[in-house]
This record gives sequence, structure tokens and C-alpha cells, in this order.
Amino acid sequence: MGPSRSPKTSTAIALVATLLVLQPLGAYAATPDDPLESMNRGFYAVHRVLDDAIFGPAARAFKAILPAELRKGFRNMISNLKEPAIAANDLLQAHPTRTPKTVGRFVVNSTIGLAGVFDFAYDMGLPHHDNGFGTTAGRYNIQPGPYLFIPLIGPTNFRDLLGYIADAVTDPLAFQPFHDGQVIYARAIVDGLDQRAQADDQLRAIDNMSTDPYASLRSLFEQNREGQIADAIAGREGSAELQLQDFDDPGAAPAKPSPAAKPEGKPVAAMAPGGAVDRAVEALLDRPLAPMTRTPSGELSPAA
Repeated sequence: MGPSRSPKTSTAIALVATLLVLQPLGAYAATPDDPLESMNRGFYAVHRVLDDAIFGPAARAFKAILPAELRKGFRNMISNLKEPAIAANDLLQAHPTRTPKTVGRFVVNSTIGLAGVFDFAYDMGLPHHDNGFGTTAGRYNIQPGPYLFIPLIGPTNFRDLLGYIADAVTDPLAFQPFHDGQVIYARAIVDGLDQRAQADDQLRAIDNMSTDPYASLRSLFEQNREGQIADAIAGREGSAELQLQDFDDPGAAPAKPSPAAKPEGKPVAAMAPGGAVDRAVEALLDRPLAPMTRTPSGELSPAA
């Protein structure tokens, strides 16, 4: 049987439709990157009420009750399910050396890693990296559009929200035999609680250090996405370093990612051979085709 639309897909489509209808409500913009700020701050206030009353306490209870190794096992399984889509996006981003590493990681952890519970691939030099269709769009210079804050989802933008729909459609659990949604919902609950528990200290720091947590979270999200897209362009992790700064400047533009420092005495090709191959492929794809002519002997040669 063919694929069945997952609950996440329907939810994302409904969110896009709602945001398109509500777009005029953000007429009173404070910053160029957040023209829907009035609407977003309202959604942020709703999210904070829900988080303070339900999600924050639930995430802290999840962290307190489940041993760290068990939480790590769940996290590894969820990450492993994302690897096929990550490999597809690696390929779409024209990184021929990154794609087989992602595929190899999925094969190793799905077999000897017991469906991803154990991350043996990391010890074999195949670390996990995040990727998605929103990042692929950014890699090809598709602009993010207005910043959005959506309750239960958090900070995003129009480009990433549409990418989220594509991610949901290609989710392995969106296909048979998981179309009933029970496995998807269970995974979403565990993943959401785990991510919220991991972010708890950082969110508390933003509340304590910032006079405007909404603006600080927006700046942090935009800097993080800049770094992820820089990684997608370079084809390797760590091509940009996230700087947690400017907490109290709501109007500040997101900081530009700075290249990671290179160890002295080592050529770039020696440090990241995969990146060198990817850059060579990109250069070949970008090279204009020269017209060819046939010589009297029948051989093809570049036209003068």
C-alpha cells in the first residue's frame, strides 16, 4: 500500500493556512526580520503559559524519573529514524562524501546498534548531524521569510515551516504500517520531552539574563539557523560557531557565522577531505560549458 498522510503533515498544513490568514495582524512590526511580531508575541505568551503549567514540569519529571542512559537510548532511536531523510538532504545539497557517511551511520546503528538504541557509528567516526528540507532550501539561498513563533513548535520561519511539511511527508513513520499515528505520537511525546529537558538550563538562562526573553530567543534561533545553513553549504559540521550574545537587543540583526579556526600547519584538504571533494564538485557544476567544434580529423576540441 502507498503512504498515508501522517498527523504531523496535516498539523503543519493547518498551521501554514492559519498563519497566512493571520498575517495582516502583524502590521505593527518592530524589526525587519519579524514583521508579524504582534502575532508572534501573542503566540509566545500562550506558549509560555502552557510551558510553565504543563511542558516544563513534565520535561523535568521526565528527566528526573528516567535514567540518563535510558533517555540517551530513546534519543538515539529517534535520531536514527531521521537518518534516511538526512541522507536525502545531504544528496540534494550536492555533498557526495557526506551522503554515504549518513547512510553508513544508519546501517550500522540499525543493525549492530539494535535499531539505533546504541550509537556505535559515532565511535566509528560517523557522528550524527541534523539536516532537513528547510536547511536544503537555505543552502540554495531561498530566503527564510518572516520569523514565526508557534505554540508547541517554537521559533521558526516560513521557509522552515514549509520544510517541516516536506520532512513530515518523507518521515519513515508516515508510511505503512505506522499510518495509525500511535507510534508517531509516542515518538513526538518522548522527543518533545527530551528536547525540552535538554533546553531547560538554556531557557532559564535566557529568562534570567534577558530583559526581553522573546527577542533573545528569536536572536538565538536566527543565529543557530545561520550556522546550520553555513554547515550545509560547507558540507561539514562546525563551519560556523554559535555566539550567545546580544540578549537585550531586540532589533539586532543575527550575527554572521564566523569560520572555525584552522589548526596551524595543516592544510584544509588534510583536515576535511570530504569538504575538499564537495567543493571540487561544486566548482565543476558551476563551471560554464564551453562550445565545442569538430576538427578535420573528427576530434572534438574547445571552440576558439
